[in-house]
Amino acid sequence: MLTLMLIAGGLSLYNAHKLNEAAENLEGRYSTLYKLFTSPSSDLDSEAGFGKEMVEQAVTIVGEQVKYNYTFLLVIVGAALLFGGMIAVLFPWKITRPVERLVKATQTVKKGDYSYRITGLEGTGEISTLAGSFNDMLSNIEDTHNSNLELLEQTKRFNETLREKIDEATLAIREQQNELIRAERLAIIGEFATRIAHEIKNPLSGITVALEIMRGKAGSEEQEHSITEVLKEVRRLDGILRDLLQLSVPKKMDFREIDPNEVVERSVILVRPRAEKKGVSLNVRHGASGPCRLDYEKCQQVLINLLINAIDSTEPGKGTVSVETETVDGALRITVQDDGSGIPQSEIEKIFEPFYSSKKQGTGLGLPISKKIIESHSGEITVSSEEGKGSQFTVIIPYTRRDEELTAKETGSA
Repeated sequence: MLTLMLIAGGLSLYNAHKLNEAAENLEGRYSTLYKLFTSPSSDLDSEAGFGKEMVEQAVTIVGEQVKYNYTFLLVIVGAALLFGGMIAVLFPWKITRPVERLVKATQTVKKGDYSYRITGLEGTGEISTLAGSFNDMLSNIEDTHNSNLELLEQTKRFNETLREKIDEATLAIREQQNELIRAERLAIIGEFATRIAHEIKNPLSGITVALEIMRGKAGSEEQEHSITEVLKEVRRLDGILRDLLQLSVPKKMDFREIDPNEVVERSVILVRPRAEKKGVSLNVRHGASGPCRLDYEKCQQVLINLLINAIDSTEPGKGTVSVETETVDGALRITVQDDGSGIPQSEIEKIFEPFYSSKKQGTGLGLPISKKIIESHSGEITVSSEEGKGSQFTVIIPYTRRDEELTAKETGSA
């Protein structure tokens, strides 16, 4: 713009100079003409011819000057129009393009993308300064947003950890409550069993002896059969009493280095007739390696109880019961699995409670006693089951246990 004004000013000065020269030229010529007309010795004819020539020259000069001025005016007008057109095209583009970029930036940020930056507006103008400030603001917002996201993620992790800890603590408290309830029940059972043990056991022994004598003197097979059935019930009552005493009164544990595969094999031999009578297959797999400190008789009692329960839950003629021993993470693991009727989920937490049984003829003492025996080995017994598909009982006993722990259990104080 400034350059164009300087050019126009220069042309105007040049034009004024030309007009001044033409005026001086005309003034000199008209001065000469005036002298000629006023001179007395002048020849009129020659003077008239000279005057005509002077007038023609003056008209020619003025005409050329007018043409020059007209051309100059056209140049100025054309330049002004050209400059105006350039301004009309370039100036809005210079303004709208940065504004469009600013609008695009705000829309992008509105969608949550704080990494967007305005580029291509370098310079010293106000728009460039605004774009730089906008980019700085976006950088600050992005840093704050990232910090908030990191803080939110840390909060989520903390909440998840806290929730897990709360769940673990709640589960532990619930288990402790169940153990307390179980201990209270066992204490009541123990007190009850201790009080009636001598009152019932001695008469039962006498009744058993008397029935044996009567069976030997039976006069008919029908009488002998009836006495035998009564003997079975008396012995069942005696077994219940023994179970009550075993569940409530701690007994000395006889820990020895024993091959767990041997205990399993012996238990399977004892229950095989029951399985064959029902048409149930027994599969055994020995995978445990090395001896483990066990109470042979107590562990055999647990395995027999688990095997009998598995056999009883399967369908006659097509059931399968599997027993497997393994060494896993420094512990002995024994699993007893069947493909029987399974246990309802609502009953799984109750099966280790005293007197709870799903069998019509069951006492509800076998699994609680088994649990107590395994816990005396510093182990645990768990169950997983699905109705219609079967159950799996898992016994885990660590190979290495603290000496004082075993000593306490060997003396029957556990």
